[in-house]
Amino acid sequence: MKRIVCALMCVALLAVSFAGCAKAKTQHYDVVLITDGGLVTDGAYNESAWSGVKEYCEEQGLAYRYYQPPLEDDVLTTETALRYIELAVKNGAAMIVLPTDAFEVAVYEASPLYPEAQFILVDGMPHPEGSDIDAFLGNVMTIDFNSLESGFLAGYSAVMAGNTNLGYFGSVQSEPSSRYGAGFVQGAGYAADELGIPVKLSYADYDSPYLDFDYSFTLTANYEKIEDIGEKCFVVNVVNGTGTGTYTEGSNVAITAAPAPEGQIFDHWDYQSDTDGVKDKKVNLSETKKPETNLLVEKCDCTITAVYTDAPSTTYPVIVKTADGSADFSAQYIMAGESCNVKAPAAESGYVFDRWDIQTENGGEVDIDDAFAKDTWVHISDEAGGLTLTPIFVESAEPTFDVAVVTGEGGNGESAGTGSYITDDTVEVSAAPPLAGYIFTHWSNADADGYNAGISMENEYSANTSYQMVNRYQAVVEKMYDNGVSIVFAGGNEDIGAVSEATKIYNYPKYAIGSENWQNGWENYYSVVIKDYGSAVKACLSNYQGGFNYTGTCANNGIYMSFVDKKYQAQYDAVYQALANNQIVMTNVAPGADVRLANNSKCLSLEYWIVITYEFDINVE
Repeated sequence: MKRIVCALMCVALLAVSFAGCAKAKTQHYDVVLITDGGLVTDGAYNESAWSGVKEYCEEQGLAYRYYQPPLEDDVLTTETALRYIELAVKNGAAMIVLPTDAFEVAVYEASPLYPEAQFILVDGMPHPEGSDIDAFLGNVMTIDFNSLESGFLAGYSAVMAGNTNLGYFGSVQSEPSSRYGAGFVQGAGYAADELGIPVKLSYADYDSPYLDFDYSFTLTANYEKIEDIGEKCFVVNVVNGTGTGTYTEGSNVAITAAPAPEGQIFDHWDYQSDTDGVKDKKVNLSETKKPETNLLVEKCDCTITAVYTDAPSTTYPVIVKTADGSADFSAQYIMAGESCNVKAPAAESGYVFDRWDIQTENGGEVDIDDAFAKDTWVHISDEAGGLTLTPIFVESAEPTFDVAVVTGEGGNGESAGTGSYITDDTVEVSAAPPLAGYIFTHWSNADADGYNAGISMENEYSANTSYQMVNRYQAVVEKMYDNGVSIVFAGGNEDIGAVSEATKIYNYPKYAIGSENWQNGWENYYSVVIKDYGSAVKACLSNYQGGFNYTGTCANNGIYMSFVDKKYQAQYDAVYQALANNQIVMTNVAPGADVRLANNSKCLSLEYWIVITYEFDINVE
């Protein structure tokens, strides 16, 4: 798991680490832990592993320390990891502990270089760069954790906590995720059998080839009659620009001039009051000499006009074409030596922007900030002359969100922003001006089933605003919650954060169970299946066996739930012990196989797109 550390902190830590290392060259350390770039107080993997090192070394009277390597673009590179392994060996480390799979390639390359060193790799397997073939090395001991048992504990706890409509979110194609899921199904079934109650489990495989989830939603610009809102309103008319509308007193309105005509440049804003008895100076513009300004609405109607003047030199056209190249999407005229922003039109359903195809008027080279960004800047020169930019779209490798932006009753014309987008896209939307007697009030959104789409707008009460497209996995989880699921298990997948984010959009409790090593938990997480790096590291330090894999299980207390309600603590303890004693027979499911094979309960049914519904309906006589 990668830890995000700010660049400034990385530089500071690098300086501190090497300063300390230089001072300690004459010292001997029996055991060294190298973090994956995070702190040993991160409340997660590094802290847990460090606790195992400390406990073992203090009991044995051994010298120990840790190194925290810097990250590059939030990633621990193999080159950096190898430098720190070399540093540990030079300082006499006999045993080197490497937490997380960030060290898989580094330990594969380092182990033959330092045959006398003993490595412990936690939650990973050594392998060559670019290969997924695991290697068992004579001086590397590996640690993994029983995902089936972890999933079982999560499923059992979810039902015992009172949830009868459960969700699982993961990938059947991923080995750890599929095992977590199979365990979750069996644990939920075991608890349902114990309690004698019906339990429904919706199983979402987000990588399923049968994915048929509707990612579309509608954004609606809403208006109200001025007489119904009970506030005094004023009309703003923008000539040669955007910002026209009806607003309440005190509103802050963004005003933008339209691109200048050929041979001209923007000069200034003219403004006047349109309310009798109110002077023009009450029209409160923040700036009159720039094409983008803000208006603070005062107690008057007003007209604001963008004024242009002749350009001092030749202006060149910068034209952005539609996706098929048949028409102009936008056009502006810029003098040589100046720059302008260009934006591609929205993609069609299932497509995503790939690059710009650029033609120059005079054949000169084009100076563009990023030819692969749909929102970028171009720089004009006499050598190139005018530019024609055609956006190139390709089929998207991931599902796209089809967004329809519509104008509600009281709006006059089309609202902008309709198109197809992918996760993390920033989407700009503009509401149509209101009809006479109406005022724009807010944006609303709904997916195909009428539920809130979960997007967070920069300002939902502004006619011109933007939002960031949600993670598509988050959309899947929200769909599960919308269909009545009360708790979701995010088992062993890289997009666990999508579950946490999905819980936050509801005004009523929606919970999740995680499968990470967060000791402090995440907001709205009912509990977390903990992989106890500390106990596993201590066990391997105590009984080191190179080329051997140690598995954290219930039998050696290597896994556990971070929170168990006292109401069912006794039952949980009994089940935990039964797992430890192999009294509960678990069914494993290979990656890609049907997880229903792991279910030994009755009333199994299939439901919706990628959601498989399991019914555990046990009647106790």
